[in-house]
Amino acid sequence: KYERKCKNWLLSFRDWTLPRSEAKETFIFWTGLFTLSSAVRRRVYIPKTVLGSWEVAPYLYIFFVAPAGKARKTTTLSYVDDLLIDEIGIRKASAAMTQQALMKRVADSPDASISICIGEFGTFFNPSKDVMIDFLTALFDGRKKHDSDTLSRGIEYAERPCINLLAATTPKWIAENLSESAIGGGFASRVIFIFEETVRRRKLLYHIGPDKVDFVKLEKIYKDLFTDLLHISQNVEGEFTMTKEAEIFIDDWYHKSADKPTVPDPRLIGYHERKPAYVFKIAMLCHLAYSDELIIQKGDFDQAIAILGQVEGKMLQTFQAIGRNPYTLDIDAIREFVEAQGRVKPEVLRKHFQHVASPKMLEELITFLIVTGDLVEMNRNGVITIEAKRR
Repeated sequence: KYERKCKNWLLSFRDWTLPRSEAKETFIFWTGLFTLSSAVRRRVYIPKTVLGSWEVAPYLYIFFVAPAGKARKTTTLSYVDDLLIDEIGIRKASAAMTQQALMKRVADSPDASISICIGEFGTFFNPSKDVMIDFLTALFDGRKKHDSDTLSRGIEYAERPCINLLAATTPKWIAENLSESAIGGGFASRVIFIFEETVRRRKLLYHIGPDKVDFVKLEKIYKDLFTDLLHISQNVEGEFTMTKEAEIFIDDWYHKSADKPTVPDPRLIGYHERKPAYVFKIAMLCHLAYSDELIIQKGDFDQAIAILGQVEGKMLQTFQAIGRNPYTLDIDAIREFVEAQGRVKPEVLRKHFQHVASPKMLEELITFLIVTGDLVEMNRNGVITIEAKRR
């Protein structure tokens, strides 16, 4: 029997990455989940004999969302490349490719599985645009046959496709490229959006200081992570079952939560409807992090629900600019600028944001922020300044 090198693969992944990163722990943890799910593919699943009309395997579509350059979302993705090297045997997609090229890459994979890890989703989206979105939606649903107008005949995969997708983007890109209908249902309901606005900390040099990194120790953790990941990718497969306690717990949770969304907003209806599937996916991965035995425990479900709960509160911020007000992001930017400055002269503020809108509209945006109480106009001995409301 194989003895794991890591007591818990996901916790060891955290120990390997967190000390040398500025990124928030959510980005780190979900990168670990993605790496594990890429190695597992469809080799494990919960069957229809448990779920009735559907089965669930632990593949994931994950988006890291943050304002440009703010949260180290792209650098976090590099950890995936360090672990998913050729020996693991995972097919990968290019950072920019057409829908037809992706279709062929999936068809050429022996088990129709592929891992897509891209630092900027817009680059991947641009060659085929909405055609790529529709294709990724069909792949998530595991459709075995796919017709394409650009090919003389459709493609039928050897197995049901299994795609793991991890991409980084900004709220601005989502607002400009995904429609409101795409957010409520369709593609976006199949994606778990992880939103962060800032880094966890600031650190430039990692070889000095009280928290300097022991790179020799990290190299040992890396070897253990890789060895276990190789074992999991090659030797763990089959149907998951649950303990009696886990069955009772998850059935009760479903009946209590099915009609009560955690975040009651139309843009998250699609996510809420799919949440039971996400709970199963993450519970399987949490279990595989410490055991080869395919029996989900109640603790795995507890952990999965807590992990999703941690990111649900911020999900709506991903879609903050989608809707009827095209200036939502600009309003936020003006408020954040004034908050960062403390106080600013009106003419300086107007000049800084002159690219955002016409002079008349810009005046209205600033006035709106004053009326809502987010900003305050102060007059000190005839000197007028605009200041952030003290929170």
